Amino acid sequence: MREKSRQKTRRVHMMQRSLSALLLMAPLGMLASPLGNYRVTNVNYSVAAEQQTVGGVLNFIEKNSNYVFLYGADVQKLLQNKVSVTLGNRPMLDILNDLCKAVGLSSHTSGNQITLTASASTTTAKAGRRAISGKVTDAAGEPIIGATISEKGGRNGTTTNVNGEFSLEVNPESMLTISYVGFAPQTVKARNAMHITLAEEAKGLDEVVVIGYGTKKKANLIGAVSTVTADELKDRPVSSAGQMLQGQVPNLNISFSSGTPGESTKMNIRGATSIVNSGAPLVLIDGVEGDLDRVNPNDIESISVLKDAASAAIYGARAGFGVIIVTTKSNKDGQAHITYNGRFSWSAPTTKTNFMTNGYQTAKLVDTFFNATSGGSYSKLTVDDYKELEARQYDTTENSARPWTVVGSDGRYHYYGNFDWYNYLFDFTQPTWNHNLSISGGNDKMNYMLSGGMNDHDGVYALSTDKYRTRNLMAKFNAEVTPWFHIFSSASLFKSKYTQPGYDFEDGGNVGNLTFHAMPWIVPVNPDGTNVYTLPNSGDKPADGFAAMLRTGNGFSTVKKTEHTYAIGGVLKLMEGLELTGKMTYRTFIKDKLFRMASFQYSERPNEMKTANSGFFGNRLKDGRATTDVYVYDLYGNYHKTFAEAHNLAIMAGMNYERGSYKWVEPSGKDLLSETLNDLNLSVGAKSVKGAQHEYALLGYFGRISYDYLGKYMAEVNMRYDGTSRFKSSDRWGFFPSVALGWRISEEKFFHHLLPVVSNLKFRASIGSLGNQVTDGYSNPYYPYIRLISLDNMTKLNYIFNNAQAMYAKIGSPVSGSLTWEKVVTSNVGLDLGLLNNRLALTLDVYQRNTKDMLATSLTLPAVYGYAVPLENNGELRTRGFELSLSWNDKFLLAGKPFYYGVTASLADSKSKLTKFRGNETKILGKNYEGMEWGEIWGYRVQGIYQTNAEVAARGVDQSFLGSKFSNQAGDLIFEDIDGNHKINNGKGTLDDHGDLVKLGNTQARYHYGFSVNLSWYGVDMSMFWQGIGRQNIYPGDNNMMFWGPYSRAYSSFIPADLPGKVWSENNRNAYFPRAGQDQARWFAMSKVNDRYLQNLAYCRLKNLTIGYTLPKMLTKKIYLDKVRFYFSGENLFTTTKLKSDYLDPEQMTTDRNGRVYPFSKTFSFGVDVSF
Repeated sequence: MREKSRQKTRRVHMMQRSLSALLLMAPLGMLASPLGNYRVTNVNYSVAAEQQTVGGVLNFIEKNSNYVFLYGADVQKLLQNKVSVTLGNRPMLDILNDLCKAVGLSSHTSGNQITLTASASTTTAKAGRRAISGKVTDAAGEPIIGATISEKGGRNGTTTNVNGEFSLEVNPESMLTISYVGFAPQTVKARNAMHITLAEEAKGLDEVVVIGYGTKKKANLIGAVSTVTADELKDRPVSSAGQMLQGQVPNLNISFSSGTPGESTKMNIRGATSIVNSGAPLVLIDGVEGDLDRVNPNDIESISVLKDAASAAIYGARAGFGVIIVTTKSNKDGQAHITYNGRFSWSAPTTKTNFMTNGYQTAKLVDTFFNATSGGSYSKLTVDDYKELEARQYDTTENSARPWTVVGSDGRYHYYGNFDWYNYLFDFTQPTWNHNLSISGGNDKMNYMLSGGMNDHDGVYALSTDKYRTRNLMAKFNAEVTPWFHIFSSASLFKSKYTQPGYDFEDGGNVGNLTFHAMPWIVPVNPDGTNVYTLPNSGDKPADGFAAMLRTGNGFSTVKKTEHTYAIGGVLKLMEGLELTGKMTYRTFIKDKLFRMASFQYSERPNEMKTANSGFFGNRLKDGRATTDVYVYDLYGNYHKTFAEAHNLAIMAGMNYERGSYKWVEPSGKDLLSETLNDLNLSVGAKSVKGAQHEYALLGYFGRISYDYLGKYMAEVNMRYDGTSRFKSSDRWGFFPSVALGWRISEEKFFHHLLPVVSNLKFRASIGSLGNQVTDGYSNPYYPYIRLISLDNMTKLNYIFNNAQAMYAKIGSPVSGSLTWEKVVTSNVGLDLGLLNNRLALTLDVYQRNTKDMLATSLTLPAVYGYAVPLENNGELRTRGFELSLSWNDKFLLAGKPFYYGVTASLADSKSKLTKFRGNETKILGKNYEGMEWGEIWGYRVQGIYQTNAEVAARGVDQSFLGSKFSNQAGDLIFEDIDGNHKINNGKGTLDDHGDLVKLGNTQARYHYGFSVNLSWYGVDMSMFWQGIGRQNIYPGDNNMMFWGPYSRAYSSFIPADLPGKVWSENNRNAYFPRAGQDQARWFAMSKVNDRYLQNLAYCRLKNLTIGYTLPKMLTKKIYLDKVRFYFSGENLFTTTKLKSDYLDPEQMTTDRNGRVYPFSKTFSFGVDVSF
């Protein structure tokens, strides 16, 4: 049985490898064998010329290659002539050359178009025809190379040369059509010395928007869909598409936990979603589920965000809270293109970094704070030590006459410096190199694309630089095998590697510990070059030893991520208007993680070495791997029919099956024989292995019916019937329908007189439900209806069997026996308005989303029960919000050249309320309760600071509830007595009895906005994008030392330089903070949430500024280049915020109230775009 299983596994792996090779080689083969050398396979005959006409030979070449012929009447009259050309297993261009020689033709090739002309000796010009010439340029006057000029009513045509010029023989009254990809075609009357200026194709109501399992014209769209194009994302000096997308789409809320290179993008559409589940949207890349952080931003053509049930319902259980559809680039203009983009970037901090570096002043300050709370001295410096520090306090660099490190009478090193630890530990330069190359070509019958990208980013750690590397490869191939069968395939590869020195960056990393005990009077390195680890008087460890570990230790963590995605499918045209599409996708994601803990050496005395080898610096290695495999199968049909030239009907129906598996294994070992070789075979200490695995499956049937009458009245019904393995068989199926209606009033006859002003007016309305089966916030997300059993060691119970260690099984927390879908019901009303020929456009959406049967705890159980309370489908969350976007796009002539400009503004907001919740019946504040505003913050009002002890006594309010200290003396905070009982407290802490507590704010971000400006003129372009939020309240965490400084811990490494001026004293009565005292923000009055220190993270950020210059084509064409553009781009260049600290980035506190995360950065870059 095992052997059969192995054989089956080997066959699956061989099939996967073969499929991978086939998909990757197909586009490469097309490039390696140009169309001109295309050979017809399986042809074993030869046909004599007398059996073929000229037209027959041309048809043979068109049928068996990708070429299309253009010719005039002079060639057309030769089509019935017989020629002596052999057809067979030969290159198509060889056949064409023989034909031209035999008949007397000449050819000119441009892309896949071949223009044929007859020599004067071969044909006689038709009476009345005449030769004309002309030139085709764009609005800037640059020649358009390869534009097609064709005579209407025939196949007579030609293409423009490198100067944009053409010549053609036509009938005197003929009409010519001039076209080129990306420009609006023109039809003009033929005349000599023509000059045609093509305008760029408008992207208004005719723009095609990608939706679920199809596309729609923007004019006919009745769901809430926002679209971002490649032009809005290009040239940003960031490494992920998620960073580029932040702020671009109203109510697509994007955040990052830290500035760590490769940090995952956190996304949310339209506000709060669920108590337990994350509510992340489904991300599809060319129809394949993927990760926005693993797609090359340069490959993106457009991104569609489906927000309401009408647009997302077709994806059912996979899209409970929206869908993000990423479409990658392709090329169908008949020409091969090679494009390169490269840039170099460097960075700077987004916050102030001038912390206190004066050793004497800092020691005095922290000892004052420490003494006020605990008595005594934190630094343990003696009077003589203070004199040494005072003598050096203005030495910004070490003076040899007054060294910062001195050997004391006890033989130990003593330190009297003015050291800048922050800039010693961090280097914000972060040089980054980014390169992208793509090759594409083809037309509607066959097209391909190959692309590759690389990004090398050095991080902020100065002592041992962390490094982030990514590589992307993608290949796409589409071909029309026959007029009734089309195939497509794609393959992509993503690889990343991030190595950070020190402690495991996925388990807290280094930043948190670096903020402890690295005081400026201490230096990190002794005169003999050894590390400083323990201090002579206090025994404290600067930066908890992490600085020494970063400097000379061998500890590190490396995470490698590899993702392969393969898709292959076909479209079968069964009849006119009816297509059947089948697609199979395989995706595998591998995460390898290596984490090494190692010792380092240090010294306390000259010529005496010690080793730190415990705790964070123990000798240990973990080497884990997680593997995810996902198979997706799609089969669906599309039917399109127009009746009586007025009624447009589209029907789509299909099925989707998804199966996935996950496995994680992490062996580890201690006491390795080497500090630098990282192999578990070297472990001679304790060894262990951890592991986990799961499987899941999802089956869905879906359908959509769309109807419109003359583009005026639109209706659409979507439905999805899904079953998931995550629930037991009786509860795993759900039906999720939606309906949408639209009325385009501007198409009505009675509205036509308003069209010069109101170009477009459309009302939209939709309602529908979606299912949410993702339970990622649950302890057992893939089998939530099964109670877990785990193994544990008997020795934990102080019990052994027969003098040997034994294992026992223990049962996990109870689970609900009836878990099923969360149902997400969304209603949406929208307005699309276009004014002044759509130069001014407005889109407004108002929505309500109810998450019903939401997973939540239902009971309040006593602690003695011993288990966590099970989750049930018993909650309901209501979210209401709106989205508004406004844009103006126009142009005018400046110095005879068109000046294009555009302005776009957006605003979005949402509020959520827990409308149903069984549990917490007494409504204890700080926990979920029915009627709660989602994210609400309760706290106290502070009226100021007591200025004298007499004021304390005269007020007569007992503030002992705030703590045993810092509540009843001059310099302490005055808390408002809301209930008038002369005692500050929180009552019973409930909604009905909350004492002096009041609702102060909300943690949810409100009023997301964006503003962009785009300008271009005479080769110069500029774009500017501002982004921000209007309000978000956060109370700083008790370890937020960038904000509190020594009010949190006296031994804060980085004390803001402006903090001493904010401390209350009799000489500084208008101070922001109360009197000195450590731990006030951790245990005493300042730890109680209050309005004085509640922060508003509202900010406005210049997210991106790009300035570019495109060289004139008259220059680039001389070196055979289509386009060369140089640009500067900056990210996060300027920020203004209501956060009352210049040392914290507002985004730094959105996910960690303590702000102890990898720093955020602003980035500057110079780059070049080149296309051939």
